[in-house]
Amino acid sequence: MASDQLVDTVSEEDFLVAEFRRGKTRAFEQLFLKHHGAICYYTREFIADTESAKDIVSDIFIKLWRLRENFENLRAIKAFLYVSAKNACLNYQRHSKLVANHKKTALLELSNEELSDIVMKQVFEAEVIREINQAIETLPVQTRKIVLLTLQGMTTEDIAAIMNLTVQTIRNTRSRATHILKKRLSDAKIALVIIALLVDAAMVC
Repeated sequence: MASDQLVDTVSEEDFLVAEFRRGKTRAFEQLFLKHHGAICYYTREFIADTESAKDIVSDIFIKLWRLRENFENLRAIKAFLYVSAKNACLNYQRHSKLVANHKKTALLELSNEELSDIVMKQVFEAEVIREINQAIETLPVQTRKIVLLTLQGMTTEDIAAIMNLTVQTIRNTRSRATHILKKRLSDAKIALVIIALLVDAAMVC
């Protein structure tokens, strides 16, 4: 009985990987749900910044999708996810140290007035990001997903493939999202930031 169960499990894994390699989004979703939590946990062991960890994990799964034809089995997929996560985290740590050292040196050379201006700029940027995120969260689920994937740098074709939608549907949805966000964002400058991002992505695609 145990032997039969093992065969069934192996067969299911082989089928899942085969479907994933063929570009089936349902298979990708299953792999994502199966491994996303573990990769997030693993990444946060290296990086305290939750948002940066999330960005790294998102990039890894995007790369996994783009390289899907190269994976022969589930073990190879898992190895790719963990090795990519480790390398990305180490790169992030090295970059963070360089940035921190650069900022420390630069701050020593600034006057109190200049430091105050920097702090106010950072506060403004944080508020801008907060308001943008709040506006995006009010969008319908599918529209929100398309906007977030766009802002992550994914092309229209990749988004269409992942969501199993046509390229034209992605473009139409993104256009409606731009219109909605323009109305909901209180500051015209914030609206322009979002519109610029969406228009740039649409033109690139």
